[in-house]
Amino acid sequence: MDLRAVSRRVGIAAAVATVIALVAPYAVISGPEYASQLATYYASGVVGWGGIALFALLTAVVIASVEQGNVDPGTLAGVALVLAFATTLSAASWAAAVEPSPVFRDNLWLVWHAPAVVALSVPLPLSAAVYARAMLS
Repeated sequence: MDLRAVSRRVGIAAAVATVIALVAPYAVISGPEYASQLATYYASGVVGWGGIALFALLTAVVIASVEQGNVDPGTLAGVALVLAFATTLSAASWAAAVEPSPVFRDNLWLVWHAPAVVALSVPLPLSAAVYARAMLS
């Protein structure tokens, strides 16, 4: 088993899964009465949902480009590790800052949305760490 290839795929998949889970309420919840509540929900935390999505997607791009050889692979592996930790920390701060609103009463699954996003982002720094270790050894 090639640990470097597996951790690379897991990292990319975790980043994409985090973003898909993050934007799921936009696809599921509709109605003008929920628009401002969803905007407040997503704006919670230090960087909001946009920062989490940006960090996650940027991590996926960096992990995918390490093998291309344009930049030192060790440097890119380190950048991917920092971005992956930033993704998980941003998701955790966002989840901690979310305030329940009336949209939660009508969509009870939304109570578990923010913790699910954090849980989906946890494999990202783990796989980035394994990838960096495999790359540097």
